[in-house]
This record gives sequence, structure tokens and C-alpha cells, in this order.
Amino acid sequence: MYQKIISQAYQSIDKLWQRAVSTPSDIALFISNLDVIEQRVLYPRYQRFIQEYQPLLNRPTSEERKIVQELEKYGVAMATLDDLAIPNSDRFFRAAENISQELQSNAQNPLYRGKHTLNISAEQIMRYPELFLWGADAKLLRIIENYLKLPVAYDGLSYYYSLSDGRESGPRKWHRDKEDWQMIKVGVYINDVNEDGGPFECVTPDANEFLCRTLKAKSIRRYKTAFHHEIQEMLPEHMQENWYKTCTGKAGTVIFVDTARYYHRGKPPTKFDRSAIFFGYCSRKPRHPFFCGRSPLSDAELRYMASLLPEEVQDCVTWRDRLTGLSKWIPKNRLRV
Repeated sequence: MYQKIISQAYQSIDKLWQRAVSTPSDIALFISNLDVIEQRVLYPRYQRFIQEYQPLLNRPTSEERKIVQELEKYGVAMATLDDLAIPNSDRFFRAAENISQELQSNAQNPLYRGKHTLNISAEQIMRYPELFLWGADAKLLRIIENYLKLPVAYDGLSYYYSLSDGRESGPRKWHRDKEDWQMIKVGVYINDVNEDGGPFECVTPDANEFLCRTLKAKSIRRYKTAFHHEIQEMLPEHMQENWYKTCTGKAGTVIFVDTARYYHRGKPPTKFDRSAIFFGYCSRKPRHPFFCGRSPLSDAELRYMASLLPEEVQDCVTWRDRLTGLSKWIPKNRLRV
């Protein structure tokens, strides 16, 4: 009982700290989403960046182009580790299984009681650098670059060990990410995931267009998180069936999804825990840079990871070093789910 009280007190204090240090970025988010700023300054600048970068795009293979086309059409594409054939995927997957076992063990600790999801720590990432390095593979970066049509910023990884408690909270609610106009998350299932095991879900293009248009009416609501029944009730009657895609799959399933444009969630697991890694990518001049770079790794640890990569891709990890102006000085948002 004593440990539980201490844990709850610590979590409350931590949440207050997160909110306090996130105030500057929350204010910047509100201002940047004002129509006069967004439509007359930020969006035209974003379009100019895309036009200027077109001659520099690294052309994809036909296999990679297929994933890009599915992303452009549906907002989500699926593959497997075997399909992608990225070097050292076997080492990556063994390390991921080891982390899964560690997080499963942590879930029994009273200090974590009440959490619906456990996350990887910086110490664990540094102990298994192959996890981070896999996300900087040239094939992945080429696919993402051709979807974004801009140079890629690799924003690190999140490892989610989701407990089968059925709670609809945090990333289990429908939401969109704030980092950029478009961005990609690449998810890898570390265990088999069926309908009862917390599969990733993404809204279909038609339903997503309706939701974005409806919620944009008030800029403060455009990043609203919503329970499943709230989205269902918001949609017109003719859209209330088949309005989202559920991504079930075996261990080693890989999901590409634009989490900035499309509403998505991790369905609450009800019978089986879920282990999954999600790698984040945006452009190097993102819309809201203060929502990027929230990896558990410190700047020094990120630079170390970059040093392990080929020289031509190191910039995708150290991109924050080249931010300028307010983008460089507004503190990172620290609110966690």
C-alpha cells in the first residue's frame, strides 16, 4: 500500500512538471495554428521547401515506390521484416524480444501499477543500439523521403509494451500527431497481434477528411483526442461502417502510416499484451519542431548513435543541431501519454 501511494504521488508530481515545462510549446502550437499564420506564412513556406527539394530526391526502387503509393492513397501500408530485407533485422528482432521480456517483468513492479503502457528507457536503447540503428536504414529513409518529398529527420523510437487491460487511454484514443504537416511512423510488431491484442488502427481517407475538416473549425480542437464512441457519433450515418482499418499481423509485421494527417490509435488490448516498436520520422524543418525530439536519449547519446551510422545518413539523427530562430529555442513539449 505504501509503495502504491508513493508511486501515485510521484506520477502526479511528474505530470505537473510535464505541464509546466510544456507551456511555451503549447502557446506556440496555438499561435502557429491561427489561420493567418498557417495559411499565409507556414504552409506556403512548406510548399516552397518541397518544390526546391524535388531535384534532390533519392529515387526509390519499384518495391519501395509501391509502399509510397499506398501511403499516398490510403495513409497506411503494410509489409514484413522479410519483405523489407533490411540488414541485421535478425539482431534487431532478438534485441526487441529481450526488451519485451524486460518490460513484461517491469509490469509486475508496484511502481508501475496503474500504467496501461510501459516504455523503453534510454539505458535500454543504449544497451541495444541495434534497435535505434535499424530505424536509420537507407531503404526506410528512401521510402519516407519520397513520401515526405523532403529530407528526413529520424526522430527516434518508442517501444510500447501495452497491457491487456482494455483501457481506452493515452495513445489508445483516436488522435493525430502534431510534429509536421506529414510524418511517418514505422511500427514493428514484436509478438503476434490479433483483434484482441491491441492492433494498430487508422481511419480511412474519406472518414479522415471529414474529421479533419470538422475539427479544424476551431484550431484548438484540431488535435483533439477522442474515444472510439465519440468518433463514431461524429461521423455521418453513411460513414459509420468500415471507417477504419485494423492492422493485425504476425510478429515481424511492419506498418507504415502518416500519423500527422490521419487519425489513428492503438486499439486497447483485451486478452493479450502487445509489444511493438514505433520509429518516428518528419522533415528537417518540421511544422512544430517543439513536438519533435522527445526520444529518451540525450543529445550526447543521439550524437553517439549517429557516429555509428554511415556518414551520409548521420544528418537525419543530428538534424536538431541545425534548427534556427524560435524553432531552436522553444523548449520541447514534455507531456507524455
